[in-house]
Formats: sequence, structure tokens, C-alpha cells
Amino acid sequence: MALRIQTLLTNMRAGRERLAAALARMDAARMVEPALYGLWSVKDLLAHLGFWEHHIVVAYRTLQRGDVPDPAPDETSLDAINARVFAEHRGRPLADVQREEGQAYQALLSLAETAPEDDLFDPHRFAWTQGHPLAELIGNNTYEHYDEHLEDLRASLGETGHPFRSLQSPISSP
Repeated sequence: MALRIQTLLTNMRAGRERLAAALARMDAARMVEPALYGLWSVKDLLAHLGFWEHHIVVAYRTLQRGDVPDPAPDETSLDAINARVFAEHRGRPLADVQREEGQAYQALLSLAETAPEDDLFDPHRFAWTQGHPLAELIGNNTYEHYDEHLEDLRASLGETGHPFRSLQSPISSP
């Protein structure tokens, strides 16, 4: 396996471990209490993460068929999409959201493990990625996305600080 793919997988798994460690310190009752961003619960955050993980898997499958996925969201549509995901999943049971988010992560991990290296790292392989390698979008929607929310998760637990490990970029590796 190429070094870039190994680095991507290592970063994905390490990010997942950081997320799992934070979640393991919460019981189910705490996961459904609004404690993040004024309205969100940890369950809502998991639905959000799962949506974006799944989004990349669906986009890649669409690209593999030679079709064009929905346009990549811009900042304005990101907020609208996130609000829609929140509304759609708000009343769902925690166990369902946890299961679906876990499945979305596993599907994205499997994609990273099995996709051809050119599909992952050639920034011009798919026009839809607008000059970014697919691996960058995978990172944006896994370990980087987890780390983006981990500070808030830790703060909801009364913890502070940034104990994130320094990550090696799989994109810049030869």
C-alpha cells in the first residue's frame, strides 16, 4: 500500500479514536441534552458527522459511474444543509443515529482502503472536486471534521486544551 494511502488511513483511524474517546465519557442521557452550539446535542453532532461522511461516499460512487454529484456546497448552502440535517435527525433515537454514523464512517474508511490511488490523490481526476484530491475531502469529512468539533465536545465535559496529535498530510506525500 502506498505511503499516502497509509497516511490517510492512519489519520482517519487516529481521528476516529479521538472522537470515540470523547464520546466514551458520555452516557446516553448526556448525549441527547442540548449542550453544543446552543441547540445541538451530541446526538445531533453525530447525525451531522454521519451526513457528511455519507455525502462523500455517495459523491464518489456517483463519480465512479461517470455521473456528476450535486454541486459541492458553498458557505451559504453549508449552513442551510447543516440546518436541514439537524431538523431531519432531531427526533430520531440516539441508537439509530449512532448506528448510521458508524456505518457511514465504515463506508468511507472502506472507500479510502479500496479506491485506486489516482482516484484518491489526483486533484484533476474528478472535475467535481474543483482541483482538490478526493483524499482531501475525505480528511475534511473525517479526522479534520472530528477535530473541529472535539474542542466543543471536551468543553461540554468540562475539559479544556487541544491534545490533538500532529497529523502528517497524505496529500503532500510523494
